[in-house]
Amino acid sequence: MQATPREQLSELLFGFMPAQLVHAMARLQIADQLADGPLTVAELSSAADAQPGPMRRLVRGLASVGLVEVDSDDRVSLTETGALLGSDVRGSMRDMALHFGSEAFSAWGKLDHSVRTGEPGFEVVFDEPFFSYTKHNPEAGAAFDGTMTRMSQGVIAQAVAAYDFVGVTKILDVGGGRGHFVAAVLEAHPNLEGAVFDQPHVVEAAADYLSRSELGDRCVVIGGSFFESLPSGFDLHILKWILHDWNDESCGKILASCRAALPADGRLLVVERLLPEETVTSRTLQPAIASDLNMLANFGDAVERSLADYERLLRDSGFSLAEVIALQSGFSVLDFRPQPS
Repeated sequence: MQATPREQLSELLFGFMPAQLVHAMARLQIADQLADGPLTVAELSSAADAQPGPMRRLVRGLASVGLVEVDSDDRVSLTETGALLGSDVRGSMRDMALHFGSEAFSAWGKLDHSVRTGEPGFEVVFDEPFFSYTKHNPEAGAAFDGTMTRMSQGVIAQAVAAYDFVGVTKILDVGGGRGHFVAAVLEAHPNLEGAVFDQPHVVEAAADYLSRSELGDRCVVIGGSFFESLPSGFDLHILKWILHDWNDESCGKILASCRAALPADGRLLVVERLLPEETVTSRTLQPAIASDLNMLANFGDAVERSLADYERLLRDSGFSLAEVIALQSGFSVLDFRPQPS
């Protein structure tokens, strides 16, 4: 039977509750405590430094959403879903639970302010910009970095498998952070060379990661600002999750740097989520739309774009679209080529 409008709205209104159950489970490290096997509620309470009564109430909620199971002997065990909140498990989503259940959750609470003013709700709550806050709040910074790394892994693997790098010789990962994308490309294509370009304080971590990946002989790190200039000598530039961080004017400066540094037969790969050209009503929030609102709540004028938006943005900077590759993750690889001057 189809839900009534009142039931649908109630479901939306109480949607924060399961999210906060996940967050509490991550904060209390319950998945870690249960990793070696079931514990009674009393044992779990002791391990998590929590009160038995409130823990029982939490466990009841966790069981209701499928994160744990409770047997007839009062022993709590993890489900396959709940196990993903473990700190060291493969594919762990604990950092995502910590980030989206805390700072991001608070910023979304000021979404109305962001809509009225265009300013990030994050700054209303925490009284400073997002990245300033994470610099001197290491726990929040680590959760955010872990979230970005976790979200990147699947997208990078799919992009490397889907794109044809034939004809490419040297790759520049623009704003590449720790260099995960270019490293994945080089591991898959031993004939290629590459570089990570990012702010000087960021590329130090990239150098360490590439060294540990034994790619230091084929990949270098270069510090600088992509608003000013990029190094030449690379025939493919990668912009993964870069353009959505900036408004059109700032994107124009980044793309101008790419256009000036790329050869006439070069390539520019843009990896982003694409907003739908038309919004279709559904019972679930589409990932690109959710991400767009998340950018508004946390960063203000950062924005997701549709394919038409990217075509216009890149065309104004001297690029034309050659190919669109939709990935299973919901992201797309947009292959742009420099237009003749």
